[in-house]
Amino acid sequence: MSFVIIDLEFNNLEGIHKYYPDIFTKYPSLEDIDLDNEIIEIGAIKLDNYMKPLNEFKAYIKPSVIPILNPKISEITGIMEKNLENGLSFQEGIQKLSELIDDGDIICSWAKDDIIEIINNAIHYKYEDLNWLKNYLDLQEYSTKILGKKKSLSLKNALEDLKIKVDSSKLHDALNDAIYTAEVFKRIYNSRVLKNYIIKDIYNMPAMDIKNLTQYKLDIDKLKCKCPKCNIDIDFEYDFIPMKWRFIAIGRCKKCNNRIIDEVTVKKTFSGEEVYNEIATIIDEVEYIDYSYKIKKIKNKLNKY
Repeated sequence: MSFVIIDLEFNNLEGIHKYYPDIFTKYPSLEDIDLDNEIIEIGAIKLDNYMKPLNEFKAYIKPSVIPILNPKISEITGIMEKNLENGLSFQEGIQKLSELIDDGDIICSWAKDDIIEIINNAIHYKYEDLNWLKNYLDLQEYSTKILGKKKSLSLKNALEDLKIKVDSSKLHDALNDAIYTAEVFKRIYNSRVLKNYIIKDIYNMPAMDIKNLTQYKLDIDKLKCKCPKCNIDIDFEYDFIPMKWRFIAIGRCKKCNNRIIDEVTVKKTFSGEEVYNEIATIIDEVEYIDYSYKIKKIKNKLNKY
């Protein structure tokens, strides 16, 4: 068993009108594309179960969906148009990546986004040879838990936390980011603990965000809504409302009188199943007042529409 750590870079249209105000006039088809993030670079490093490097892979992918490289992407990644001119096709790049992966290997990435986009790009190109996408490890989730953090760690913060020396000019290069991710993994690798984080079926993992939470109806019957201390029903003052990436509700426990925030994230699997993740947390009076204010502000804004 080996670990293949993958990192990707993408081109997209986010904020591109700031650089090219007439882009949708010049390329009207871009207003209705079915691929938000087009893969333009693949990087990967393979480690054995002793964390020793076995192989590396890097390739630029020549874009065919978005004909113009977003200048914002160039600023972040350092990738230029000339780098992509002689790039591989998506099919060639993914095929070469798959050749790095043997049966029983664990595919890893920092968060699930890269795996999602491999599948999304494959769907666009009608590329069906993804049988190698099997065992998977989300190294962001694993690192966040192992390092005892409450909020998801960025790769940069994980590197800083573990005091790993970083050349910031080399970040956002697909291979370099894969190598830095491997360095984080080496420091916190625990074969026994790791087993609890390996996903056996990528297509049924909760990976895709619900894009418009304001239009989504939360199924309350799927929730526990219990005090994390007393395990009795929370007496909500404000019911669930969408806030950024999740739904939140706040209230009190009738038994211990603690103030509680109940947070629910909703994700979809590639097979279409919706998965709820609910976390109820005791908060102090200052946090309670702060969330009350934010909820009122959001409610007022929603009521205007």
